[in-house]
Amino acid sequence: MRLPNGYGSVIKLGGKRRKPWAVRITNGYKEDARGMQHQCFKYLEYFEKSKDAYAYLADYNAGHKVQEHVALTALPTFADIYEKWYDFKTSRNRKLAEPTIKNYQTAFRQLSELHHLKFRNIRLEDLQASVDRYKDKSASTINSIMTVLRGMYGYAMKYELAEKDYAALVTAEWTATKGNEHIPFTKEEIALLWDSQEEADVYVVLILIYTGLRMSEFLSLKTENIHLEERYFTGGMKTDAGTNRIVPIHERLVPFFEAHLDQSSTYFYPTPRGTAYDFNNFYAWRWKNLMSRYGMNHRPHDTRHTCATLMANAGINDFHRKLILGHAVNDITNRVYTHVATADLVTDINLI
Repeated sequence: MRLPNGYGSVIKLGGKRRKPWAVRITNGYKEDARGMQHQCFKYLEYFEKSKDAYAYLADYNAGHKVQEHVALTALPTFADIYEKWYDFKTSRNRKLAEPTIKNYQTAFRQLSELHHLKFRNIRLEDLQASVDRYKDKSASTINSIMTVLRGMYGYAMKYELAEKDYAALVTAEWTATKGNEHIPFTKEEIALLWDSQEEADVYVVLILIYTGLRMSEFLSLKTENIHLEERYFTGGMKTDAGTNRIVPIHERLVPFFEAHLDQSSTYFYPTPRGTAYDFNNFYAWRWKNLMSRYGMNHRPHDTRHTCATLMANAGINDFHRKLILGHAVNDITNRVYTHVATADLVTDINLI
């Protein structure tokens, strides 16, 4: 078939190829050693059948949008797409909380067997196998992995880096956590912790008990947000009510803050490298060892329930308890019109 000049051409390539029909267009000229001009070609796409190749070329010349061929070596990998999506997410005006960022990073590491694969070549069975590796884990672990996968595929589909949203087809399964109920520390256990306050990391448990902080909130507590003279700090996350709330410092905790507050450090409880601890690492290597050392069987969130129980037993009113813990206030009068002085919250927390 003779085609117009400058239209491009369809040729059949030699050898045993799955897609032998190539669509190409002229891409300039190159002069050889003898001064002869030779056409240079750009190959746009490859097809199994010639009719599909000619249809593609017709669409190309008509100005219709066509998918150009990209060499396998130039295709982005799973890791490349993650980096693009991660950069997009962290560049938005609405900043992500540090625990959210860490969850993304942890989920990405858990999908390590996909990192080197070309994203466009990944299929449902690849994703399903990766997710199924963790079906004996908790719902939160699976949810973090699925959040990353859905985000990556949403980004890839938006920018035409994927042909199909396989993340939407993955079946997510997890194992229900046994013993989901949270058990407050007993009076005897709290007394034992005070008796052992000089031992490594015991002060961390006591701070959690007497502030009601979530473990992730404590690990991300910044030095600049601690106002020791006024006996409070700002911190918190997860909900609108909990983010950057005022948390009073109990008078018995003051020596811990005085001893461990390092103004040159970004975080109150930093790693040896000066960064914030990862929750999972702290839980595995420090919390579990500490609980075992004192014969206790508690998870970090038990400290938050302990604080709520202690405040209720001390007669602290429900509104103030919600402010300290960062719970949503449903009473519109309290939520909108009531302003509580920091000193009042300090007075309250000292009652426990």
